[in-house]
Amino acid sequence: MSLLPPLNPPLTKWFNQRVWIIGATRGIGAAVARVLVARNARLCLSGRVLSGLQEWHDTLTTEQKTHTTLTELDIRDPQGIQKTAQELFLAWGGIDLILVVAGIYDGLCAPDLTPDQMPLIEDTLQTNLLGSYRVLAAVLPLLRQQRYGHLAFVSSVAGYNGLPRALAYAPSKAALNNLCEGLYFELRPLGIGISRICPGFVATDMTSHADYFMPALMQPEQAAQEILAGLERGDFEIHFPKRFTTLLKIAQWLPRRLYFYLLGRAVARSSAQGAFG
Repeated sequence: MSLLPPLNPPLTKWFNQRVWIIGATRGIGAAVARVLVARNARLCLSGRVLSGLQEWHDTLTTEQKTHTTLTELDIRDPQGIQKTAQELFLAWGGIDLILVVAGIYDGLCAPDLTPDQMPLIEDTLQTNLLGSYRVLAAVLPLLRQQRYGHLAFVSSVAGYNGLPRALAYAPSKAALNNLCEGLYFELRPLGIGISRICPGFVATDMTSHADYFMPALMQPEQAAQEILAGLERGDFEIHFPKRFTTLLKIAQWLPRRLYFYLLGRAVARSSAQGAFG
């Protein structure tokens, strides 16, 4: 148990809490939604594909359905985000937690970095980084007015250090990690909590086509439990699984000569296992 107070007000009660999850169709977002609906939270679930959300919604009880709203939303669409945010504040009278999960992975390598790859790079940045800015632009005026609420962004341990085969993904997550730190400093005095969530490898659509070794691979249900436990503790940074993510956090402090050496060893080991081609 920490001797220091939590950085955020702990979210200890989920009953009737108003939660907006952006990127809830599958994976981590859907797993968090399943836990929260069982804890009787009021949910708005947003995703690019409404049919995917509807399939899960159809499995709920009648009472659970009355507390769950579905919206088709692309995080690259500022007008859609603005409209949904205003409708939620009007319907709910406020929002307690906004969880931004939406993201894509590019798998970009240096030899592939050609003009033809620019649309992929731009889409990665539009989704993983600028999407969060669009959410902030839509909800911050409303959160500042209510003077409470919590913003949580799913980032990645890929944002801790430069990594191969992620030349758009990792920089987008590094920028998101940095953004969360600046937001915390400015918004915490206004009563608004900020959390950044940095998972390791989670078995989702994003990782399903990966052809490299993924140590300490977790299931989305495990990730959801880690995220909610961190929010309940009032954590600013929620990273998991610790046996893997702690090593990557330590690597942030290593001299780059040593970091590149160890990274090379790790890549060579993965290559020997057939992971990197």
